[in-house]
Amino acid sequence: MASASSKPSGDGGDSTVRSIVSLLLFIHLFCVAVVLASNFRRSRLQADLVRVFAAYTQLLNFDPDLTPYYYTLGRPSDDDASLVIDLYADADKPVAAQSPMGSVRLPDGGSNWSEDRKRYFRLAKMMAISADQDTENDDISSEIARSVAARLMRENQARRAVVRCIRRSSQPLNLSTLNPGYPADRPTDPAYDATVYEADVWFDEDDQVQALKRSSRAEVAPRQTGSQAPNKAAETKTP
Repeated sequence: MASASSKPSGDGGDSTVRSIVSLLLFIHLFCVAVVLASNFRRSRLQADLVRVFAAYTQLLNFDPDLTPYYYTLGRPSDDDASLVIDLYADADKPVAAQSPMGSVRLPDGGSNWSEDRKRYFRLAKMMAISADQDTENDDISSEIARSVAARLMRENQARRAVVRCIRRSSQPLNLSTLNPGYPADRPTDPAYDATVYEADVWFDEDDQVQALKRSSRAEVAPRQTGSQAPNKAAETKTP
């Protein structure tokens, strides 16, 4: 009679499978942890690891790829921005010599879940960041201005436009620190709006879209209604 110790067992195979699954799970969690931890202010080492893991994490959409998932850090670049486009009929006349055909604000109303609304918020924020003194990039700002204005001009039979990027400053968490000139009970008041970029866009004689930045950020900043930012250490965002 065979002894109990000679009974076949599959424990060895099961143990190997468990070890492999555990190793794969560890690698997966490590990759995801690295890309999430590197989403903001990544170091050089983190950037190298993200690049190595990109074939896996980006293919399966695990990598936010520097997309902000925090609500706000209180920086001006976290504030919402929008685009205001004034349309004019004649490309050969300066805007001071003609009345606007109309004005369009993007995004304009609608649900915050709307992809069009989200896209215009992203474009406006990108333009605002590109207009900031520390991150200034006129190539990006002018390209956005040309693309947006060209579509609206063609849709409205206009030949010239003025594109403005408006940034809405946030209220501070402690309203007692709110600077004078900013109504505490109306966070959407125009006093919170500041023009950070402004450009003329027009169709030339060859029907090509041209854009010319009107002035530097320092020159357009005084166009805001208030004399200063609501509070330099803003901690909450307005809707």
